[in-house]
Amino acid sequence: MTKKLLAYATYRPHYRLARSAINAALADAAPVSGGRTVAGYDEDAVTMAVAATRRLGGGVTVADHLYFGTTKSPLLDKSCSLTVHAASGMHDRAFVLDLTGLRSGFGALKAASQTGGVAAMADLRTGRPGSAEELDGGDGAAAFLFGDADDAVAEVLGSASVPMEVMDVWRAPGASYALVGEDRFVQHVLGKAVRELVTELGKVTGYTGAATTSVVSTLNRRLAGALAAATGSERVAAAQEAHRQTTGFCGAADIGLLLAAALDAAAAGDTILAVSAGGGADAVLLRALKDGPFATGAGRDGPGKDVGYHQYLTWRGEIGREPARRPARPPVAPPPAFRDSAWKFGLVGSRCRNCGKVYLPPERVCRCGAVDQLQPFPVADLTGTIVAHSTDGLSDSPNPPSVAALVDFGTTGRLLLELTDAAPEDIADDAEVEMTFRRTYAVDGVPNYFWKARPKNRSST
Repeated sequence: MTKKLLAYATYRPHYRLARSAINAALADAAPVSGGRTVAGYDEDAVTMAVAATRRLGGGVTVADHLYFGTTKSPLLDKSCSLTVHAASGMHDRAFVLDLTGLRSGFGALKAASQTGGVAAMADLRTGRPGSAEELDGGDGAAAFLFGDADDAVAEVLGSASVPMEVMDVWRAPGASYALVGEDRFVQHVLGKAVRELVTELGKVTGYTGAATTSVVSTLNRRLAGALAAATGSERVAAAQEAHRQTTGFCGAADIGLLLAAALDAAAAGDTILAVSAGGGADAVLLRALKDGPFATGAGRDGPGKDVGYHQYLTWRGEIGREPARRPARPPVAPPPAFRDSAWKFGLVGSRCRNCGKVYLPPERVCRCGAVDQLQPFPVADLTGTIVAHSTDGLSDSPNPPSVAALVDFGTTGRLLLELTDAAPEDIADDAEVEMTFRRTYAVDGVPNYFWKARPKNRSST
């Protein structure tokens, strides 16, 4: 028995790359319009998945399952879903699982809709310089919470799959970009798969009418529009073309971002067909139970800041820059990271039950003399105020200069944090900031994570 969709949320990075900027750097590139989202130098699939998942609200803390889908896992062998779990505030008996490949976003959706819990998906897409994959790619994340509560956003009518072993898109281990099959071949195969899928979905759900809205996620932008039109829906979501124009194809997260956009535009009673086309086709059919939009969390992210093409390539590691003359960073130390997991990943301090003093990071002994009388004090969802800040022009940050700020949370606890998603001129004392989970640095390719601050109100209404 499928669960109901209780909440959903999306995350798009603060930075954007105009396609005209790519054209300016590559004189032989064909003119194109629009732009794509770009994950910041301190973002990856894990941090974006955390951002989307935390926007789902309090239901995440009691969810029993977490499925994390991506094609760009920052680590292998170690489950990155464990990091998403720790940083999202979920209880410590939940089942968490990594899924991989372009179909992993849909896989997370289907698994969570059947067992309940969270489907989180995040990805970063790139390609050869000037290629369609680079121009049409994008970075982003989405998260969905399924359960049995009565106050649901939508109900799942059913799902179906038509798997096909076909070399339509593939990426060798260690490669930074994917290779794709010949366009006409891919269009023929995936078109056939989607037609069979629509028929199969009608058999599974008993719903033989055309869906109110269809969205299709696939690598080729033109094919995505053609397949959506071929489903026979009453209307093809205008949000699909807007998504490709301003965000781009977000890999494993693309199906989630498109489904969220369709839910935003839905009215109660509308049916939504979400199709993932690649390696065959997969689809889920939902019925909206409320009028949209009803995404949870901070809402849609704002228009963001444009970055140059060279900056994008530097953040992606395609261009190496001269490092700062600073001592080498220490690698991640497993024992202290394990002991301080609640602080490092959840940003949970402590507050004394006797005198109320807050400690950031947490302590066992209070200055009032109380021992082991301190209770957990979560900080990640609090808004802070900058008390003082400083700019470091010689930092080893990939995006110098770096800015550090002393942040006051309106308690007895203050915290020195690095600021992100902001230039020095955007920062001022007394400005409000919010917490965001980010990479701090990497040693030998292994990322270290902690929380940073960024200016509040990065999202629009």
